[in-house]
Parts: sequence; structure tokens; C-alpha cells
Amino acid sequence: VNECSSMDSNNFLGNCGAGEREARVACGLVRRRHFGLGHGIGRSGDVGAVQPKAAGSSLICKLATELTRDLVRRVLGMNSIQGVLLVPMATGMSLSLVLLALRAQAE
Repeated sequence: VNECSSMDSNNFLGNCGAGEREARVACGLVRRRHFGLGHGIGRSGDVGAVQPKAAGSSLICKLATELTRDLVRRVLGMNSIQGVLLVPMATGMSLSLVLLALRAQAE
């Protein structure tokens, strides 16, 4: 993970990005906790697009997506599936989705 993180432009030595969407992590504790991965995913309205400035983050995202697709095909037996969309969820959004699913199931 650290090697992939070092491929993101925000972790290049001597680099100080000033763009509005540049990844910046001010706290060392947060940087260590998240392995320096500060970039999001996607670009310009395409959540599946690779970010040129975030090569490591994009690589991890692509790997996780392919592993998920393989799991869906092999374990769930959905062999005809063409692709999957894997997106990160913050804790609040994840809890909201779980609670909504439970409510729908209870009705």
C-alpha cells in the first residue's frame, strides 16, 4: 500500500500541489493512518476514470474492482456479469444505507 501511495503526486518529494482538488494531509497521524492516500476516485464526472495525478490510488481502485468482480462471478455464480462499480462509502452513508435496507425489509 505504501508503494502505491508513493505513486500519487501529493506524496512526491518536494511537491506542493495548489490546485483546488489536490490531495493534502496536514496531520501526520492521519497520513500514517491512511497510508498517504489522500486522493479520491474518478475524474470529471466519471467515477471509474483513472486520475493521472493519483496513479497509486487508481491502481488500488482498479485492483479492488477486479477482485470484487471475480468474487461476484466465482462465489455468487453470476458468470454473465460484465463489470462492477466499487465506490468508497463514509461511515455515515454506510450506516444510512444499512438502516434503510433494514427498514425496507421490516415493512
